[in-house]
Amino acid sequence: MRPALSIALLPLLALGLAACGDDDSKGSDSAGDDKSSGSSQTSNYEDTPVDQIGEDVEAAMKALETVHLAGNIVDDEGQKILMDVTVSRGGDCEGTMQIEGVGSMDIIAVEGVSYFKADDAFWKSQGGEQASVITGLIGDKWTTDSSDPEGFAELCDLDELLSDLNSDDIAGDDSKVTGTQDVSGKETVTIAFTSDDGNQGTAYVAAEDPHYFVRFDVPEEGAMGFSRFDEPLEVEKPAAGEIFDLAKLN
Repeated sequence: MRPALSIALLPLLALGLAACGDDDSKGSDSAGDDKSSGSSQTSNYEDTPVDQIGEDVEAAMKALETVHLAGNIVDDEGQKILMDVTVSRGGDCEGTMQIEGVGSMDIIAVEGVSYFKADDAFWKSQGGEQASVITGLIGDKWTTDSSDPEGFAELCDLDELLSDLNSDDIAGDDSKVTGTQDVSGKETVTIAFTSDDGNQGTAYVAAEDPHYFVRFDVPEEGAMGFSRFDEPLEVEKPAAGEIFDLAKLN
């Protein structure tokens, strides 16, 4: 038995980029010789062409070493996933995840290995009649799988999460700046866009340089906030006696 931990984060970040521009060539043409001036603005950033904002966001997000993500996504089957996780470029992460109808868990990844500590609801959804046996074996230990040690570590790799930010799959000409809004004490520029699935959404981009994504929201697909940019992240590997190897259950 292997837990179902495949979470669709990468398309979510690609969706965020889709809020902010057109293809690379259009962005360059729109910015012209003033390409650098849009990035340096700290006021009236809403006057910046949407293509330039897209380039600014891509540059800012790709320079990050750590970032905190909190929000929800809805997968292709309509299942809601709540998450609150801090991710680093080195592949370490820590946080919590709740999968609607499945259960919740604490998650960490450190030194290329992922671990999680799930609740009884999760094990019941995964183990069925064997759930009580599994939880009896695991107790309060962190779980990992020596046959697949990376597990969901890909979801904790900032490089992987941000890899789609250079995608050419970007929203059409209807993306537009709609104003400004305070989000958790940070001034943002709001951008209306249409997702690849045809749903209306709003992206919130920091008005001051660096122009990070602060939040984006597509009611039919989910919402995600970004914060704690480049704050130090130290994840401690569980002691050997605190780890249960799921490979023993196969």
